[in-house]
Amino acid sequence: MADEKEIMKKEPEETPPAPAAAPEPAAEQVASGPEAAASGGNMAVDQTPKKKPAKKKSHKVRNIIIIVIVAVIAVLCIWAGVKFFGGGEDKGEIMHAYVDIGSITSTVSGEGLTRAKESASLTLTTSGVVQEVYVKEGDTVEAGQQLYRIKSETAEEAVETARKEVESCGKELQKLREAEANLTVRAPHGGRISLPEGGKIPKVGDDLSSGATLATLNDDSKMRLKQYYSYAYAQEIKVGQSASISIPATMATQSGKVSEIHMVERISPEGSKLFEVDFILDNPGTLTAEMDASATLTVGGETVYPYESGKLEYFQTTDIVTKVGGPVEQVNLRDYASVKAGAVLLVMGGDENDTAIFDMETRMKTAEKNLEEAQKALDLLNGVAPIAGTVMSVSIEPGQEVSTGTTVVVVADNSQIVLDANVDERNISYVKEGMMVDIDQWGTPCVGIVTSVSLTSKTENGVATFPAVISIDNPDGSVMPGTYATYNMVTSQSDDCMYLPIQAVKSVETPEGTRSVVFVHTDARPENAIDLEIPVDGVPETGYYAVPVTLGISDNQNVEILDGEAAGLEIGMEVFQQVMYTGMY
Repeated sequence: MADEKEIMKKEPEETPPAPAAAPEPAAEQVASGPEAAASGGNMAVDQTPKKKPAKKKSHKVRNIIIIVIVAVIAVLCIWAGVKFFGGGEDKGEIMHAYVDIGSITSTVSGEGLTRAKESASLTLTTSGVVQEVYVKEGDTVEAGQQLYRIKSETAEEAVETARKEVESCGKELQKLREAEANLTVRAPHGGRISLPEGGKIPKVGDDLSSGATLATLNDDSKMRLKQYYSYAYAQEIKVGQSASISIPATMATQSGKVSEIHMVERISPEGSKLFEVDFILDNPGTLTAEMDASATLTVGGETVYPYESGKLEYFQTTDIVTKVGGPVEQVNLRDYASVKAGAVLLVMGGDENDTAIFDMETRMKTAEKNLEEAQKALDLLNGVAPIAGTVMSVSIEPGQEVSTGTTVVVVADNSQIVLDANVDERNISYVKEGMMVDIDQWGTPCVGIVTSVSLTSKTENGVATFPAVISIDNPDGSVMPGTYATYNMVTSQSDDCMYLPIQAVKSVETPEGTRSVVFVHTDARPENAIDLEIPVDGVPETGYYAVPVTLGISDNQNVEILDGEAAGLEIGMEVFQQVMYTGMY
C-alpha cells in the first residue's frame, strides 16, 4: 500500500496541464465529497488521478520482481549442477589415512524379543461351566497344583465310552491271539496217540472246523488203579505205602504205591462200609487200560485185600481237539505213535485270523487314542499347573460357560528368560555357543549366554538372518518376558594389531578374483603393488599404488590388517582414504 500511495502522489506530474485560464488548484483544494458540493459542484477542476491506472503500475513492478527471483534460482541450479557433476574447477580434497597399531574389538548388536524359557497354556478341548477358580494373575504356583475346576458331563461320558471301547477291543484281540496260538496243535504231555474208532487222519489242504477231535493222547508211562477197603483199616493205610498189584492178564505182580486216599462211604451188598484208595504203578510197556488188577497191602503183618478187583487206567488221557478252524498245512498224527510233550501234531493256516488280528489291533489303537484324548480333555477341566512358575493370565470366573479352544490359564517359569535374536549373515560366523552377551531392557542391564545358533537361515527382503537363542538367569524377575531388549556381544578382539580406517580399504576385481587393497602414497612403486584394469574412483593416477592386504576383524570405524608387514605397510605410512568435496555448498 505504501508503494501505491507513493505512485498516487507522483501521478499529477504525469497528468496533462489544465488550460491557461484556469489556475492549478492547491492540494487542499483538490477534494471531493461534501466540500466539493458546498463550493457549487465545480467538478471540472478536480484533477485527482483514478485508481485503475495505479493498479496497472503495481502489477508491473511485482512481475519484474518475480522474473528476477526465477532467474536467480536458475543460475544457482546450473552452478550447483556443474559443481556436483565435476564440471567445475573444484575436484575435491584428497583425504589420507595413516597406518596405526592398537586394539580392535568386534561386536554384534541387535534387538530381540524375550520370552520365558518354559511356559504352558491350558487350552480347553471341550466345553463346560466353571465351578471354582483357585488362582489369580501374578500368583506363584507349584507343578501339580490345582488351578480351577470346570464341570462337563459331555467330557465325563466321552471318557467312559472310550474306556468301554478299549476294554471290548482288548477282549476280542485276546481271543484272536489265542486262536493264532492254537493254529498249531501241540501235544500237551507225552504219551501214545490213539485215533478215535473209525477216525481218519486229516490231510494237507483239508478244512477243519473248531472243536474237531483229532485223537486221544494217553500217557501210559504209568498206570492208575482204584480199590475199595473196609473202614476197619482206615487208620492203617497211608499215602506212599507200598502195595503189591496183581495183573491176571500178564500173570505178573507189579509193585505200586498209595497215591491218594478218599474217605468216601461205599456200602457193599453185604453191608460193609468201604473207603477208596488210589494206586500208581510203573508201566513196563505191557499194560493197557481196562486190564483187571487188584492191590494187596500189608498192615501189622497182616495182608489186607480189596473188596474187589479194579480196572487199570492210563496215568493221563487228553483228547486232541482243534480250538480254531482253518486249512491243514502240516500233519504229524499216527495211531499208536509215541510223542513227547510239546510235539507239533497239526498246523493250520490262519490268513483270515491274521487279517482279523490286524483289523482289531488298528481298532484298538484308535480306541486307545480316543481314550487318551478324552482323558486329557477331562483332566483340563480339573486343571493343574503343568509346571512351577507364575500365573501370567486367568481368563475365567465361577459360573462362566467356556467353549472349546478357550485358553483359561497361562503359567510361565520366569526364572529363566530367553531372548530370540536374529544375526545377519555377515556376523553369524562370529557368534558361538557359550558366548557372553550384554542385555539391556528399558535401561535395566543384565548378562546372558548364547545357548544355540541355528544353521538354517531365514531370508526377508533379500537379507539372510540366522536365529540364535540367548539364555538369561532371572531369579529376581527384573527381565520381563514378551518385550524387546537390546543385546551386544563381543565376538572377537585383537590387541596390538595393525589397522586402518575402513574407508581406506578398497575392494577391486583382479584376474584372481575380488581382492582387498590399500593405495599407499609413496614416491617409489612397492614391489608387491598390482595394476588394476578398472581404476578406483577418486584415486589419483600418479603417486598412489594398490597393495593387496588380508583383513581381520573390524569395528564400526577400523579394520585389522593381518599381513601388514608382508604387504610392506609400516606404522605411520600414508594411504589414500577418500575424496572430500568442500565447495559443494
